[in-house]
Amino acid sequence: MTVCVDSSLALKWVLAEDASQIAEQLLVQWRGSGEKIIAPPHFYVEIASVLRQRTLRIDSDRLELEDSRKALVYLLSVEIAIHHSPALHQRALDLAIELGQPTTYDTHYLALAEHEMCEFWTADKRLYRAARDRFPMIRFLADDRFE
Repeated sequence: MTVCVDSSLALKWVLAEDASQIAEQLLVQWRGSGEKIIAPPHFYVEIASVLRQRTLRIDSDRLELEDSRKALVYLLSVEIAIHHSPALHQRALDLAIELGQPTTYDTHYLALAEHEMCEFWTADKRLYRAARDRFPMIRFLADDRFE
């Protein structure tokens, strides 16, 4: 079996946020059942960018530089297969247009899950709300099944 994850979910594996415990439980579950975890090419770019942004914050969500580096090292160690496909980019653009999304970053995940015919897990409420009625493979991290 295969599952697609986005950066919003994966970051919860290393950052103390709402639903982080649920995200960690999912990772343990997927590893235990031998699920293949997949993501599109920009996955680690998003991860590194968010971690960098968190080091620049001046509030209680600020992340120390060393903690940011450790988080990245951990996320790089999780077995996530990166899928490259020219068709993925076209479908992501089409989905962004169809769903009224301003960019294709998020719809790349949806396009990949659609292509691989697998569940797509996200912690992005905005994306989930935009896609849930048309794409039954999308799952929101705070789903009642895990609370």
